[in-house]
Formats: sequence, structure tokens, C-alpha cells
Amino acid sequence: MLRMIGYGVVAWAVPYVTALPLMWLMFSDRMAFQTIMIVEGSLVGAFLAVQYFCTVETAFLRKGILLGAVWLGTAWALDFVALVPFADMTAWRYFVEIGFRYLGMFAPTMAIGYTLRTRQKQCAGVAGTMPEVA
Repeated sequence: MLRMIGYGVVAWAVPYVTALPLMWLMFSDRMAFQTIMIVEGSLVGAFLAVQYFCTVETAFLRKGILLGAVWLGTAWALDFVALVPFADMTAWRYFVEIGFRYLGMFAPTMAIGYTLRTRQKQCAGVAGTMPEVA
């Protein structure tokens, strides 16, 4: 669980730190700023999800769902501490503009978990028969 939370903090912190020097862009071209943040968050999240699953050996789908939920909670908690008070936003405005976008964290973590679970079931008893792609 600590590793899940730690990766969640990193997944939140990298785009947050990147956003700081790009604040000018948020005011001059909000759509470009949001696009950069979404793309960066997706890349960082995908990388961290792969790193997390490298050591997972069982319950892949359950752990993928849990990982997405932990990251969602971590991102919301950190935003309410480090962003919302300084952005002068209501909770509703925060969720409309930022918070609901974090629900996208579930897609890659669940997809990786599902894929690993499916592959494990399909390959049970036939180890070594899957062709390798070089």
C-alpha cells in the first residue's frame, strides 16, 4: 500500500512541478496548458503503473483497480492541500475543471491488471509455448 501511495504522490507531483513554470500559459492559452498537463500526466502515470506491476505476481485486476483508487484519492487529497486553497476555487469548480479528470487514472491501471490476469489464465499450463517478439 505504501508503494501505491508513493507512486501516486509521484504521479501527482511531476505534473504539479511542471505546471509551476507554465502558469503563464494557463492564462494565455488555457487549452494548450491543459493538453500538456493531460499528456504529461498520462505518460507519467503509464510509466509508474508499469513499474508498479513489474513486482505484482497475483490478483492483477484487483490490484489494478486498487492502484487507480489509491492514486485518485492521493491526487484529490494533494490537490485540496496544495492547489485548491491557492486557486480560489469552490470544491464543485475544482471537480469540474480538474478533479474529475483524475478518474482517467483507472483506465491504464485496470487495463494492465486485466491484461496480466487474462494472460496468466491463458498461459496457465502452457508456459514456454507463447512466441517471443524480438
